[in-house]
Amino acid sequence: MPAAQHLHAPRLYVLSGAGLSAESGISTFRTGDGIWTRASIDEVCNFTTWRRNREAVFRFYNERVAEKRDARPNEAHQILAAWQRTWGTERVQLITQNIDDLLEKAGAPHVVHLHGDMHSLQCTACDFRFANDGDEFRSDAACPKCGEVDAVKPGVVFFHEPAPEYMNLHRMKVEMTDNDLFVAIGTAFEVVSPESMLPWGRQNRHERNFLIDPSPRRTEVFGVVEPECATVGLRNLANRITSLMTTC
Repeated sequence: MPAAQHLHAPRLYVLSGAGLSAESGISTFRTGDGIWTRASIDEVCNFTTWRRNREAVFRFYNERVAEKRDARPNEAHQILAAWQRTWGTERVQLITQNIDDLLEKAGAPHVVHLHGDMHSLQCTACDFRFANDGDEFRSDAACPKCGEVDAVKPGVVFFHEPAPEYMNLHRMKVEMTDNDLFVAIGTAFEVVSPESMLPWGRQNRHERNFLIDPSPRRTEVFGVVEPECATVGLRNLANRITSLMTTC
């Protein structure tokens, strides 16, 4: 390994998917009897068609809000949040595909939400994002910047919609060295692929690539695979990850 790659303490990059929050009672989207087996992506999550299905869109995302209302962070959220508090936001970077706020509720200081969140609204007329005022999404909410109503949607990134936070995946790919750790939790890699995040030299069973998922996919990329749910897998790997993070 080039000496230059040892100039910084190891960083921990974590990509989480729906499997991270499944044990908190939040439905997955793609695995098992996930949400997309029961709902139409084209009707409720397609940027090119959502305005003609506006009532269905708001109804669908209010169902997601109701589902999350009583959800609490599970042990996996708590472990990740504790790591970020211990080693700081520069060394522990939490990037999630989830639209819930359970990592934040567990105490994580900074979380990148690739696909938006359930706590904001977005005006597609002027591209202004603003906090949702209330316990559910109101379809009559007006954009505080331009006054539009019909152009306002839930602050979740739809299919075929630009996703600005994806720049963090490119940054990860550029910055990551062989000394860093990469942990993927509860994702099927159908939306975000390992190749979009990992440097070329880390795309084949790298010993510091860790995968946690009860039905693991893309295992050829990972040197360590835990075919477990998020809480069990993180518990099993906690000592090893802590050791690597505290040893330069």
